[in-house]
Amino acid sequence: MRRVQTPLATHFRGHSPVLDIGCGRGIFLQILMAAGIDAIGLDHSDEAVASCREKGFQVHCEDAHIYLTRNEQRFGGIFCSQVIEHLDYEDALALLKLCHAALRPDGVLLLVTPNPLDLSIISEIFWLDPTHVRPYPGALLKSMLESVGLQPTIERYFLGDWRLVGRKNLLAYFFRRMLLGRYYGKPNTMILARKSTPAIPAKNNGQPSSSAVR
Repeated sequence: MRRVQTPLATHFRGHSPVLDIGCGRGIFLQILMAAGIDAIGLDHSDEAVASCREKGFQVHCEDAHIYLTRNEQRFGGIFCSQVIEHLDYEDALALLKLCHAALRPDGVLLLVTPNPLDLSIISEIFWLDPTHVRPYPGALLKSMLESVGLQPTIERYFLGDWRLVGRKNLLAYFFRRMLLGRYYGKPNTMILARKSTPAIPAKNNGQPSSSAVR
């Protein structure tokens, strides 16, 4: 997990504070701290929250929908990794709407979820977790983000780190990559989206606007 998430912290430079939704035991909070980025964690697991607090992190044990509703335009960035696939479509869309509201103008939301284009994911690995509700293809996620006012800027499908494959499995991995192309070896979907800055109305130097002229 640390190897997969460490490169993602660069997307949050200049976007403090960052909210980590579903922070677990605080791996990404540690990564952000090491990068000098202020962060707050959120998780519904008492055990995970206790573990984070023992490490000195500010973490809340609360439902994400409730917490986001109370924190409008508070965050410069939101990290939501391996969460959305645990929600049905309506709840996922509601979560994205609340993330939009909780971001400051020009804030960023980074989503990471299993990649259903990867045959190893969609054929078996995804369904091994009984709490998974449904997969979210990248095209659907982008459409959902745009519908709530967030503009996708980066879309990437990735492994994370070659060491995750293991030396003994490298030959088989490369063979399957050559055979299946984009349908194997990239188990993660990452989409970065930005909240647009509201346009500033142009000054009319005291002249009546065109809508006021009849």
